[in-house]
Amino acid sequence: MSRSGSQTYSWLTADFIYFELVSFFENKRATWTEPTLLPCFPRRNSTLHHLTKSSWSPFLPIAATGAGAILLYLVRYISYKLSVRGKLPIAPRSEASWWLGHDYLVAKNEVGVEYGRWTRMLGPVFRIKSALWQDDVVIISDHAAVKHIFGQAYTYIKSPALQPIVVKVVGRGVVWAEGDEHKFQRKMISPAFSISAVKKMAPHVMTCVERLIQRMQNDCTSGGVFNLCDYIPAVTLEIIGTVAFSYDFGPESPEGKAILDAWHTDVTLFSSFAGFLAPIVIGVAPWITKLPIKALTEDGTAKKVIHQVGRKMLQEPPNLDRTDMFSILVRESWQGKLRPDAGRRLDDATLLDNILTFFMAGFETTSSTIQFILHDLSQHSEVQRKLRQEILAADSSDIDVIESLPYLDAITREGLRLHPSVRDTHRTAIHDDVIPLKNPVTLSNGETVTSLPVKAGEGFIIPFHVLNTDPTVWGPDADQFIPERWLKDGSNPPADELPHGPWGNVSNFVDGPRYCIGWRLAVQEIKLITAAIVKNFELKDTGATVKKFISPGCATLHRRQGRLPPARDCSDSPLDR
Repeated sequence: MSRSGSQTYSWLTADFIYFELVSFFENKRATWTEPTLLPCFPRRNSTLHHLTKSSWSPFLPIAATGAGAILLYLVRYISYKLSVRGKLPIAPRSEASWWLGHDYLVAKNEVGVEYGRWTRMLGPVFRIKSALWQDDVVIISDHAAVKHIFGQAYTYIKSPALQPIVVKVVGRGVVWAEGDEHKFQRKMISPAFSISAVKKMAPHVMTCVERLIQRMQNDCTSGGVFNLCDYIPAVTLEIIGTVAFSYDFGPESPEGKAILDAWHTDVTLFSSFAGFLAPIVIGVAPWITKLPIKALTEDGTAKKVIHQVGRKMLQEPPNLDRTDMFSILVRESWQGKLRPDAGRRLDDATLLDNILTFFMAGFETTSSTIQFILHDLSQHSEVQRKLRQEILAADSSDIDVIESLPYLDAITREGLRLHPSVRDTHRTAIHDDVIPLKNPVTLSNGETVTSLPVKAGEGFIIPFHVLNTDPTVWGPDADQFIPERWLKDGSNPPADELPHGPWGNVSNFVDGPRYCIGWRLAVQEIKLITAAIVKNFELKDTGATVKKFISPGCATLHRRQGRLPPARDCSDSPLDR
């Protein structure tokens, strides 16, 4: 603003308005300068037009801003339509909500149903309409593209829109971290997940499993049907508490009850429409997370409990003998602080956030996979019988023997393939890039492309269930529970044509620098719990209808009609004790 003699105003609407309006309402004309699409900054020899106070119109800023916004929208829209991304196949527009896009259709239906249907219709690369009029997002299950995105983990970061939720639930640990911070945290926590470290956890896992079997036997002494979904989350939480802290988080402990109750509450919230919409609204207006809203600012129950226990344990001297994750990381940090050349070490807050991450990422995801494997076994009595025979013929006291059983291994792989505990992963490019494609994609103008140009800020969704059940890879029986496919030579395509990951040729554990660091423990838990239950109980299908849903909070939901599955009829079991 400038003042000289009669009051005058120098006015420029914004850096991104590429024209100057000259006394628009007074002279009914506009002078256009700088026709190229460059930011409009004052030039040394240019004079900003002055509007006298008498000619000032209160509508001029509104009109100019509106015109600029329209121009920007048109430029952006035309640019998008001319791009490769704008010509990709798109899910049927008739199926999209005018304000929720295709997102709500995906969320309200069973896991993988819509993405799978659209993939069969359009191919492994297509667009969907996003909720709240955000940019279209690309759904991508092309194996070469997924391998590239996972391999370039620091170019394709996790969706920034989800970060406030991640911080609230699991803090600023390795799941939250990006770039150099992720590399640092990953390096610091790796000793707790080495082969030798996980092997030392196995006896503690087995102790928790034995307590589970005892509880189940006590509860079914009179026979009848009961629901294993009430037991599995409790034992996986107990296992994580033991191997992470050497602390009792069993179902009868106050801490265990608090976490399980909070988890059930969160699952209910996240499965609601409000739970679906909240992350989307935060993505559109991230400033909302700064508002003094209790639900957004207050830490979750699990975070409070874990931090409380952890801070208490941090007051104690490091234990040189314990093999739990917490003790390993404390020793590593403590020993590093004693070395002058050690450099940066994990601070206490980051250490506790990583322990919290192990808790929340470990107990529920593993639990849901086990529940669905047991449900599959209840529906495939011959597979169950064959597995039981293999287990009974083995030395069940030797954990290594149990983990190496070939049919149990095949069932674990098949269960993970069919039942990923996370629906998908969102990635956002922070740099321009080009994604290679295994399968050429035909654009709306008839052109065929073998790569996908990417601009910084563009988003992608990688659907795990689609990757794991693609009939062009796994065959026409891709959606069926057939453990034998892992045992017969030639049943599956070569490994380089299957999903990439650290174990099992399934996408569940991701790939690249951000692959799931706890995959060894997860596989160990699945095998030991499944083997123990099948050895001691006969699993029978109650006839209930089971539907699989995954909330935005990554919690698997089991919607049921009739009796709660999976169910166990203990009275008919030949292995009752």
